[in-house]
Amino acid sequence: MKRLPKLRTTAKAPDELSPDEIVETLLAETGAMGKLPTNEQKLLSFLQLKQLSFDFAEEFDFLPEKEELPNDLRAVLSVEDKIVATHAGLGIKRTRFSVLHEIGHYILPDHRQKLFPDTAETLSWWTRSRLEKEANQVAADLLFQANRFTEEAVSLPLSSRTAHDLAPKYGASYEATIRRYVERHVLPCAVIVYDKVSQGSDEVDPEDDQYRIQYTIPSPAFSKRCFSRVKSDEEFSRGSEIFRVHGARDVGDILQTELVVERNDGPAWHFETEIFTNGYKIFQLLTREIKSKQG
Repeated sequence: MKRLPKLRTTAKAPDELSPDEIVETLLAETGAMGKLPTNEQKLLSFLQLKQLSFDFAEEFDFLPEKEELPNDLRAVLSVEDKIVATHAGLGIKRTRFSVLHEIGHYILPDHRQKLFPDTAETLSWWTRSRLEKEANQVAADLLFQANRFTEEAVSLPLSSRTAHDLAPKYGASYEATIRRYVERHVLPCAVIVYDKVSQGSDEVDPEDDQYRIQYTIPSPAFSKRCFSRVKSDEEFSRGSEIFRVHGARDVGDILQTELVVERNDGPAWHFETEIFTNGYKIFQLLTREIKSKQG
């Protein structure tokens, strides 16, 4: 792999490194290891990549393959031009993750395409593309400094408050943080993510917005003990039905409630849960199974 400059912190050749080793080596080489949030500009500089910002709806002239680019472009990597371009309308956290995602494409050995155009779908956690999943994994590993976030998080109480408080420290979104928190946790826990599919009028209470289950992330212990995903009989749910209360919830508020999950092979599971929102999605963290309610 010729995309990494000569490395000083490992005896291995770049093409002999695993993805985890590539991440740790890149953080070490750039001096970004242990300094939060991860400075994506240091990574770009080390890799000799240039970041540009565009309104993709108006400006495509910087890429010769512009006729092949999707209309909903969020970020793009041109390997030959050594350019990472991001949409000018993205917020700081989404821009950072998009840059790290494109860096993932650039440094992974078998990502040999000359152009990586990324949309909201390819940058999402639930993308079906292998290459996009791998780039997302590298982006998350760079964002959360390999195992550093997990080591810090598991030393604190099992609570969405822990993830909520650590997110700004790592410069990460609440969604990226709660996902990382759960998928690497040593205790049984899971998060159900509800995505908004329709929005009420200005006269309608925000909790009347419609949501569907987008995905479920279990910790390894939870997946082994209980289940790996949740299905809903209802295609759409109102925000108030998920919160189990009436009245809008603000970003940062955490509601404690219970969740019953039916099963085909035995009595229903009962869980203590914590629910919060980032303004457009709802997150329900399953923190503890309630043994006394099992029959």
